[in-house]
Amino acid sequence: MKKMHNKFTALKERLKNWLYDHLRLKHTLDFTWALLISTLSAFTFAFGFNCFVSLQTLSEGVWVIDKYVAGGVSGISQTLIIFLNLCGVHFNVSVEHLMFSVLYFVINIPVIVLSFFGIGKRYTLLTLINVLETSIFTELLNPEKVEVIYQIGQYVSAHGGLLARVIFGGATTGLSTAIAFKGDLSTGGIDVIAYWIALKKRTAVGKYSVIMNGITLTLFTIFSCALDGWGHTEIVGEHLARAVFSVVYLFVTALVVDRIHTRNKKVKVQIVTNEEDLGQFIISHLPHAATMIKGKGVYSNADRYIFDIVISSYELNSAVKLIKQEDPNAFIEVLPLEQVVGRFYMRPIK
Repeated sequence: MKKMHNKFTALKERLKNWLYDHLRLKHTLDFTWALLISTLSAFTFAFGFNCFVSLQTLSEGVWVIDKYVAGGVSGISQTLIIFLNLCGVHFNVSVEHLMFSVLYFVINIPVIVLSFFGIGKRYTLLTLINVLETSIFTELLNPEKVEVIYQIGQYVSAHGGLLARVIFGGATTGLSTAIAFKGDLSTGGIDVIAYWIALKKRTAVGKYSVIMNGITLTLFTIFSCALDGWGHTEIVGEHLARAVFSVVYLFVTALVVDRIHTRNKKVKVQIVTNEEDLGQFIISHLPHAATMIKGKGVYSNADRYIFDIVISSYELNSAVKLIKQEDPNAFIEVLPLEQVVGRFYMRPIK
């Protein structure tokens, strides 16, 4: 098994080196992979939204929507539709579903402009593609048109209620966002703004999304209560209860994103070794500097060298592997960090 793994690793390295000699092909393959990531992300969101967030039910021959507010631009789109209803503009279910897809794309336009100037051109292009795909998939997976989507939503609602819907809805939305982030793109809207802030602050992404989504949730709840009448205590109570469930949805979304997306998470790696030259080996293989402290082993009284280095979480496995290959006897300690202030290299978004 080990020999097979070594052969696979060697083959992977040869392929990687070969692609670096054929950069045009490498860039084409990288972009194709990013497109696949974008499509998977868009489909995941559209699936979750139609199955769990905006549940369409056929009641006595009439389609009705049972929804709670989602996060991001999808939540803003829902809030705008409620606001239009409050202003006397009403839609049937089919038109409302189409209106959501259109609003989702239109609201993202100014965010795309921010992305172009604040993050990167490639990132912006892929995000624009993701937004367009999400709008298309959301309409294509309309429960009125796709029976399996309708049945999944009805089954989850019947057997798990609103709690199951917000958990599954939050998980699919978070997964969609995290998948996009893994491909160096985003799902647009609040994710772009949160990602831009996170790049500047060098910290986790999810909490910024929660803050901005909280504003959307508050407005959606106020408009919903106003639409159905503040005087109906029972209805107002139901909307407030749904707001609580929406908080669970937002929490699950943020949890999934921060669990999967590790680009902005940092760890401190401390290495204790007998090899003074290990420091030069580390900085020649990783894009980060290190600090060396001389010490002595308490038991052996032998000279020891302690190296401290801060790296991104996604670099950890490869860093530990490199260090162990160079010095199998090295003692390695890994500590998670809340935030890093100062000069820290991160691979730039294109």
